[in-house]
Amino acid sequence: MLKALRQHWAVMGGGLAIAGFVVASALLVGNKAIGDIVETELRGRSDSFADVLLTEPDAIDSLLTGISREAETEAKIRQVSNLAGIESFSIFDRNGQEIYKSRSDRYQWMIRDRPGGISTGDSLSPQMLDHTGQWQMVLDDGNSPVSVLQPLYRDGERIGFLSVVADVTADRSAYSNTLVKASAIIAAVLLLATGVPFLLFLRRRRILEEADARIEFLANHDNLTRLLNRRRMQEETDRHLQTARATRERMAYFFIDIDELAEINDRLGQANGDELLRGVARRLRAVCGPDDLAARVGPDDFTILRRRIISPDDAHAFARRLTSVVCAPLEIAGEPIAPRISVGCALAPLDGRNHTELVKHAEIAHLRHKSSKQDDLVLFEAWMDEEAHRRRQIEGVVRQAVENKGFELFYQPLIDGRSHRTIGFEALLRLRDADGNYISPTEFVPVAEARGYIKRIGTWVIREATRQVAEWPDPIFVSVNLSAVQFADGDLIKIVQTALDNAGVSGERLELEVVESLVLDRSDDILDQLRRLKALGASLAMDDFGTGYSSLSYLWRFPFNKLKIDQSFMFALARGEKRVEQLVGTIISMAHHMDMKVTTEGVELREQVEMLDRFGCDIIQGFYFGKPMCAADASQRLLSEMGQGRIKEQTPQRPRRQRSVSAA
Repeated sequence: MLKALRQHWAVMGGGLAIAGFVVASALLVGNKAIGDIVETELRGRSDSFADVLLTEPDAIDSLLTGISREAETEAKIRQVSNLAGIESFSIFDRNGQEIYKSRSDRYQWMIRDRPGGISTGDSLSPQMLDHTGQWQMVLDDGNSPVSVLQPLYRDGERIGFLSVVADVTADRSAYSNTLVKASAIIAAVLLLATGVPFLLFLRRRRILEEADARIEFLANHDNLTRLLNRRRMQEETDRHLQTARATRERMAYFFIDIDELAEINDRLGQANGDELLRGVARRLRAVCGPDDLAARVGPDDFTILRRRIISPDDAHAFARRLTSVVCAPLEIAGEPIAPRISVGCALAPLDGRNHTELVKHAEIAHLRHKSSKQDDLVLFEAWMDEEAHRRRQIEGVVRQAVENKGFELFYQPLIDGRSHRTIGFEALLRLRDADGNYISPTEFVPVAEARGYIKRIGTWVIREATRQVAEWPDPIFVSVNLSAVQFADGDLIKIVQTALDNAGVSGERLELEVVESLVLDRSDDILDQLRRLKALGASLAMDDFGTGYSSLSYLWRFPFNKLKIDQSFMFALARGEKRVEQLVGTIISMAHHMDMKVTTEGVELREQVEMLDRFGCDIIQGFYFGKPMCAADASQRLLSEMGQGRIKEQTPQRPRRQRSVSAA
C-alpha cells in the first residue's frame, strides 16, 4: 500500500481533490437550496396567514383599528399563527405605522404574548411604501428568526402591511442534516463509482508492472542465480568497453567454471546442485565491487568484468580472493561441499576490444587453467589462441567421425614371451584429419572425452574389434581399452555380449583393459561389472600398472587375469636409470604368484627383450616386434606366420615361475 501511495500519490490526490470539490459544491448548492426552501416555505406561511386575516370576518379591521376587537377573535388569530409556525406577527396601516404586534421581540423576558397585543411605534421605510402591487420581502441572515413583510389588499386597495416572524432553526437543521446525509451518500457513491474502479485499475496496473518487471528481469538475468545472463552481460560489457576507449580504463574479464558439477548433481541430486550454484553466485556478488559485472553464461560457467584494473597483479589478487571465498565449504543436504573452480582471465583492451573477443580468450585461458591447475588463474596469451584453434579443428573432425563412423582401428601385435610368435593384437584408435594425416590420440581423445563422445566411440571399438578378430585364426585374441565412462550407465555387459554374439566369437578371444584409477571410485559397482564381464569369458587386464596408486589390494579384490607394465619402465631402462630392472622383475614375480599373466609395453630394444625373457614375462608389446598396423597388414602378418607354421591351436599353460631377481 505504501508503495502504491508513493507511486500514485498525484493521481490519488487529484481524485480526492475532485471528490472534495464535488462534495463542497454539493454542500454549497445544498445550503443555497435550504435557504430558498426556507424562504419559499415562509412566504407560503405569510400568504396563508394573510388570507386568514382577510377572510376572517372583522379580523383585519379589528387589528387595524382596535375597534370591537374581541378576545375570541384575537385568540383564534393567534392560534392560527401558531399552527402556521409563526412566532409573532405585526400589522401596519397603509401609512406604514405599526398598529398591532402579537409579542415583543425586544423584551421577551418582560412581555410574552400579551392579550390585546402591543405597539412598539415602529414604522416602515418610504422605500417599502413606494412598492406597488403584490410583493414579499424576506429578511434572513441565517442565524436569527426569518421575517417576511408583504402588503395587504382588499378589493384592490392596499389597507395595510403584514410582517410575520418565524423561527425556522429546527427546519433549517433538519434540512441541513438531510443535506449532509445526501452529501455523504453522494461522496460514498463517488467513492464507489470512481474509487473501486480506480483501485481495480491500480491493482491491474501493479500486476502488469510486476509482470513487466518480471519479464524484464528474466530477459536480463539468470532465473536461478539472479546474476546477469549471457545476452545482458554482452551488452553491458560492450557498453563499458566503448566508454573505456575514451577514458582508457583497463578491465579484466574472468571466465569461471565449477569443476565436477555433474558429479555433484549425480551424487546429491539436481536440486542440491542448483543450491550449490546459488551459493556460488552469492559469493561471486560478495567479492565483486559495486561497478563490476557478474553473469552466469552456462550450466556451470560464470563471468565477471572487473573494472579499473591497474596491472595483471591486480587480476591475480582478485583471483586469489575469489578462489578463497568461493571455494570455502558449503553445507548442501547436510554435507559440506567445497566447490572447486577453474579461472581464466583476459585483459581489456590488451586481449580484446569487445565482449566476443574477451570471452573467447578468457575461456581459452580457463581451459588451460582447468588442465594445469597452476596458480589461482591463467592469464590469456596469444599462443593459446593458436592452440585453441587447433582444438576446435580437432573437435570438428571428431564430431564428423562420430557421426559418419570415420574412425579406424590399428592393431599392434602382442608377442608370446617364450616363442615370440603373435598371439593377439591390441586395438588402437586412429583418426585422420581433412588432409588425410593422422591426428595423435593424445590430441583427439581428450577432446572426445570433453565433448562426451567416449561412450559412443568405445562401443564402436568393441564391435569393430570383435568383428575383426572373427576373421583371424581362433587362437588370436584382441585387446580393447575401456574408459571409466563406459561403466557409468551399467550397460557395458550388454554391449560386449551383443558384440560377441554379432561377431560369432567366444569371450575368450576378447581382452578388456582398464586403468587403475577406474577402481578407485564406486569400487563395488565396478567390481560387479568386472565379474560379469569375466563371466562372459573375457580376459581382464589392469593397464598402466605401476604408474598410479598401484595398490596391491586391487590385485586380490578385483578379478584381473593380467597386468600390463607401463611403457615408462622400458623408457627408463633405456635411459639407464637404476633399479628399474629389479622393479620390473618384482612386478612379474608378484603377478605370477597371484596366477596372473604379465604384458610389458614399450619394448623397443633387444636387451629389453632378453631381460623380459629372463624374468619370464608372458607377453611383449612394442616397436621391436611391430608398430600398430591396419587390419589388412595385421591379417597379412598372421598369414605369413601361419605359412611358417608358427600359429596353431595352443594348449592353455599356467604362468611360468621366474628366477629370483638376484639370480637374474
